[in-house]
Amino acid sequence: MTGDRATPATRTHSSRATLLVVCASVFFSVLNGTMTNVALPVIGEDLSVEPARLGWIITGYLLVYGVSVPFYGRLADLYGGRRLFVIGLLIFAGASLACAVAVSYPMLLASRLVQALGASAIPGLGMALISQQFPAGQRGSAMGYVSATVGTGAAVGPTLGGILAGAFNWHFLFLFSALAGLLIPFALRSLPEGDRRPSEGLDLVGGVLVSLMVGGALLAATEGARGDLLAPQVVWAVIVSIISALALSFRQRLTRFPFIPRDLVHNRRYLALIAASFCTMAVSAGTFLSLPLLLVQTNRLPPVQVGLALLPNALALAMLGPFAGRLADRIGGRTPVRYGLVVMILSQLLFSSVGAGASPLIVSLLALLHGVGFAFINSPLSTMVSLVIPHDRLSSGLSINSMCFFLGAGFGTALVAAVLTARGDAQSALNPLYSLGAVGFSDAFLLSTPLLVIGLLLTAVLPRAGSRSVPELEGSTPTGQPAAGRALRR
Repeated sequence: MTGDRATPATRTHSSRATLLVVCASVFFSVLNGTMTNVALPVIGEDLSVEPARLGWIITGYLLVYGVSVPFYGRLADLYGGRRLFVIGLLIFAGASLACAVAVSYPMLLASRLVQALGASAIPGLGMALISQQFPAGQRGSAMGYVSATVGTGAAVGPTLGGILAGAFNWHFLFLFSALAGLLIPFALRSLPEGDRRPSEGLDLVGGVLVSLMVGGALLAATEGARGDLLAPQVVWAVIVSIISALALSFRQRLTRFPFIPRDLVHNRRYLALIAASFCTMAVSAGTFLSLPLLLVQTNRLPPVQVGLALLPNALALAMLGPFAGRLADRIGGRTPVRYGLVVMILSQLLFSSVGAGASPLIVSLLALLHGVGFAFINSPLSTMVSLVIPHDRLSSGLSINSMCFFLGAGFGTALVAAVLTARGDAQSALNPLYSLGAVGFSDAFLLSTPLLVIGLLLTAVLPRAGSRSVPELEGSTPTGQPAAGRALRR
């Protein structure tokens, strides 16, 4: 290294180290969620907690996670991404240890909320740190490895959680998650600091309004997913979310440096992409809420066989994520995303027409098709988001994109739950091609499909050119890296 400039070999080594640390952190974060879901019945029995209260171990985690993601992004804009990412890892590891030694439900719940506060730093900031290290022509491949890590964690988590809970006890699941703390020294050495704008200051009022808006929406979704969309807590959560959204829109106009940067709000391609993220994740999450229920209620499969039937979906994401990312680097993200959406639309229509209530083999094959489609969307979509925003807004922009993924998942699960509740006893399906006995599930698959069509239409605002063919915004590329992306931002 000479002066402040790194040689290409040094930058390559640093980029790979950043990717490795981020992927490892994402892996622990995903494992934590999938293992905890598996262990819930055991935890409830051990701590003598009824199901209604036990559900808050998941619901509370989701609320804190969703509210914290945009805060980390904005703080990273102001003070740098590395320190915020490391702080998040430290909180996550420490809270995991607290969960591991919890001897009561209140102690476990409090530790889980703190754990969510730490874990929420990982997805958005991780993507931003990768985007800061990798030039546009290599960014898709890097995002693809993160996508593959998510798929691997989703595939391994239930099995590993069952093994640890069975061979030892549920405390060891959280002890395993605490191993994420071992990544902190490597993160301090390898992660880039990132661009900073401390002179802008933090709009705390705007941040609180964002938290109320997101928290209200997530609470309404999670409580609505229980089946009663008109329950008082659901209605009040919706009211709080709407009022907060209206107040936030005024706040954005009045303050000099709003919590959500104006150059993001006025970027129509960015808005289209995060809306597409919301729609895609809503369908994906809703589908994988309904499939285990379908296999248990209709096919009468035990939990182990349910996991095996859905394993191809996670494996598709793990195996195809890097390929989809490299494809986005070569030809741009628009084509992979559009083909992925078409494949997901096809899988939903097949689920609705012949899959709901069919043999487990057919359900597994359609789940594989669904996973293939999502794999071609996930990393290219994140790559395109990173290209349509200025380099010094990566933390905010990608964190908000992660938040939209999260909100989409909540909305999708609530939609499926509402359809299953309303149409569970129906005698004939909305889809005229359907002739089996799981009418509610057929309707749920059908009614979620328009969200994918909306996502497909939103991609029309993107240019056809590949990321390598367009220059980046002047001054938005890190020193020494190739430029790419201005045409995407127009």
